[in-house]
Amino acid sequence: MTIHAAGPPVPPALIDPSGVWFFNWVIPLLGGLVIVLAIADTIRRQRLTWGLLFIVNSMLVYWMETIGDWGQQLVYSPAFTEHHLLDWLPIKTPNDPLFMPFAYACYWAVHAFIVLRIGQFLVRRFGWSLLRAVAVLAIPVNYAWDFLVESLAAAMGWWVYDPGFGPHVEFGNGGKFTVLWTIGLMSFWPNLIAYWAGKPPVRALNHFERFFGLERFTAPRPDAPDAPDAPDAPDAPRPEPGASPVPGGSTGTAVIVRPPRQRADRQRADRQRADRQQLDRRAEYDDRLDYEVTIPRWKFELARFGAWFVVFQVTFFVMLVIPLVAMRALTGHDSIYVP
Repeated sequence: MTIHAAGPPVPPALIDPSGVWFFNWVIPLLGGLVIVLAIADTIRRQRLTWGLLFIVNSMLVYWMETIGDWGQQLVYSPAFTEHHLLDWLPIKTPNDPLFMPFAYACYWAVHAFIVLRIGQFLVRRFGWSLLRAVAVLAIPVNYAWDFLVESLAAAMGWWVYDPGFGPHVEFGNGGKFTVLWTIGLMSFWPNLIAYWAGKPPVRALNHFERFFGLERFTAPRPDAPDAPDAPDAPDAPRPEPGASPVPGGSTGTAVIVRPPRQRADRQRADRQRADRQQLDRRAEYDDRLDYEVTIPRWKFELARFGAWFVVFQVTFFVMLVIPLVAMRALTGHDSIYVP
């Protein structure tokens, strides 16, 4: 006879959440679509775009989320479809919803884009530095967003902080969300990482890439010519040297007959034009840059990804996970729902 160990109890507010279908289906599908589109754009350009780097690295820090949830005593409704990829972690929250990695992939990138866009407006309007603009936006933007998301989640029974740290708001269903810890903590990392990543379109190496010394693999880009090369003329039938007009019937239409060598030249020109079109995306990206790469491009792009990956992983762990776990450990604050 096998006796199954009972899991931790579930907060009553999470027993019957609303809109489960949205998290189980819509978020994974939309998140997956965004990732696929970002990958396709990168393949066309053959360059790692700002969007892809932010999306992928945001998704890759997700594995630490469940540790931080343990530290802040946050528990998700078991009604959501779960994954079990993180069961090997020594401390974690009881339920890991399947939608969360996809939400991570998009949430941090969208947050960074919005903060940087508003920040650029403040730079133009008041003459501030981008760092000052992001610092001013950090607390109001994060508080507005977190109050909206966390209050809605608690009211709908999606997830709760139970018991949570410090002052909190409680709804009629028993759902709670905190108003100081951890919203205050969350006002720093996402805004700092956005500032370090820089505002697209990218023109220079950002803080991640300069920290790892990637400028030694680049050289200043020479000034572009004042006028681009003239575009190819539209394709249209026109006389060619050596072509012989031959009557084409009673209408008197002339038909161009090309010798085999000219047909081969024409086919080669068509292939070259197709190759140029394939390079357009790559050139469009490179034309924005103020540097040229002096090593094989794939090595440089791999180094860029490595720089982003290390910065995301280390800063997320140091600035979010360690404080959350330390707070719970040092205070001895416990939860029957997140043992």
